[in-house]
Amino acid sequence: MRNIILSLLGIILILPCHAQDSTWMQPLELPIALSASFGELRPNHFHAGLDFKTDKKCGFPIHAVQDGYISRISVAQYGYGNCLYITHPKSGYTSVYAHLDAFNDSITAWVEKYQYEHKTFQFNANLPQGVLEVKQGDIVAISGNTGSSGGPHLHFEVRETASQDPIDPQNFYPVEDSVRPKFQKIGVRPLDSTGVVSNQCVFRSCKTWMLKDSTYAAPVVTAWGKIGLEFMAFDYMNGQNNFYGLKSLRVFVDEAPYFEYQIDRFAFADDKAINAFIDYEQWIKNKDTYMCAYLPTYQPLPLFKAMGDGGLNVQEERDYRIKAIAADYAGNQAELNFIIRGKKLSVPAICYYNGIRFITDSVNVFEKDSVRLQLPQKSVYNDFDFRYVATFDSILNTTVHSLHYNTLPLHKSATLRLPIDADTLQQKNQYYLAYKSTNGSWGSASATYKNGCMEGKISKLGDYAVLVDTVPPTVTLLSKNRYKITWRIKDAESGIASYNTYIDNQWVLCSIDAKNRVTYLYDPKRIAAGKHTVRLEVKDGCGNTTCSEIEVVLGNK
Repeated sequence: MRNIILSLLGIILILPCHAQDSTWMQPLELPIALSASFGELRPNHFHAGLDFKTDKKCGFPIHAVQDGYISRISVAQYGYGNCLYITHPKSGYTSVYAHLDAFNDSITAWVEKYQYEHKTFQFNANLPQGVLEVKQGDIVAISGNTGSSGGPHLHFEVRETASQDPIDPQNFYPVEDSVRPKFQKIGVRPLDSTGVVSNQCVFRSCKTWMLKDSTYAAPVVTAWGKIGLEFMAFDYMNGQNNFYGLKSLRVFVDEAPYFEYQIDRFAFADDKAINAFIDYEQWIKNKDTYMCAYLPTYQPLPLFKAMGDGGLNVQEERDYRIKAIAADYAGNQAELNFIIRGKKLSVPAICYYNGIRFITDSVNVFEKDSVRLQLPQKSVYNDFDFRYVATFDSILNTTVHSLHYNTLPLHKSATLRLPIDADTLQQKNQYYLAYKSTNGSWGSASATYKNGCMEGKISKLGDYAVLVDTVPPTVTLLSKNRYKITWRIKDAESGIASYNTYIDNQWVLCSIDAKNRVTYLYDPKRIAAGKHTVRLEVKDGCGNTTCSEIEVVLGNK
């Protein structure tokens, strides 16, 4: 544990509380400045808390915001990194502190004991009340940049303990904000093969412009049939360069309420349904985040109100007056007004459905030769025509199976079976199921060999293939001294599955970060000072193993 924690733990701190509820104190001894707000739209999830800025530095003390007990600890290479969950029985809430650099001494002792007992760095453990109790103001950790963090900060959440639903922490930590949201673009999408936008049956986007006093306008868009309206808008805050998510979006057609979205809380079980609220296709193709002011056939999130499904049925040759109001947590608003001009048009033939129809409320199965794809009920948000194409890739020397498009999101995992083109390997575990990512590279999906096929669960549609990995991982020694050894481990194909470090054949704890750097910190309580043999064993997803061994003098001896 760092010296700063040892010294700070002996100090009794009484911090000023700026929350609306005086029983809550701030987790950081810094003025509140946010890099992200609650409910921001992210790929596959809503942002579940607030990201507190830490001056682009690690090492600030993190305080328990109320009395309670450590109910969960997780340590991970990605995601939340080092993370604490503190349950507060009196208030009924649980506070969450993520991307931590280190825990305090008592928590560190518990964590290291658990890691050595289970011989693992990464873990996720629940703790009962009475093991690690904390008082309000106790320093429980120091801020950091661990896990999937883009820079030093504290990710902080407030969850209702009974449901574990995250709620907006600004209910307890309101941020000074007098800056209105801003509209960036509008989108109009033909729906149900009946809509036409600007003489075409494809998505159209237009930039908005500000008139005055945060009132915005957009170009006139001609349309006919059923269409969906989409909006790109962000919030901003005083003195900050970041942009944030909205608290609410309301849409009116000819002054009548047509659609409303507001986020105060959500359930993690339905979190992935954000992909039915954003225009997932535009996110995959362009990284643009449009909010859809219409509902899919299946939308489990209770965050929306709509006239019907929110789709606008343009059946009159007239102007439909659209108004959208974006609001932030502080109540600041921006208003956008534009026209959808009804113009009777015929739907091009290419807009009509063709192919194998997949139904939202049904279990859907596609089979061809030895290929089998099964989607459970309510794994997609709208009915769609499934497309399958098999193409031999001469570079990969295998068949690539295009399972529809990666622009259509899945709410639940599907089951996939793919045949192996030439099942000639003696070591069957050297086959792996691979998927093509949006940047064109190939990643590994969890699957097992069975009767000449690879079978596994997939969380997305797109291009899949069975590939072979006979190449072991690479291990590069980055640095070594008496107190610290660092390696970088890589595997370009099936990915790193595990790593273990031994000193004189005794397992020792090493950390791993998001850049695949493995680090051993000398622990004199477990390893005597002197000359030692250090061995790092790394295994990939297909069982290929690399062992790297070095001689090193550890400690002061």
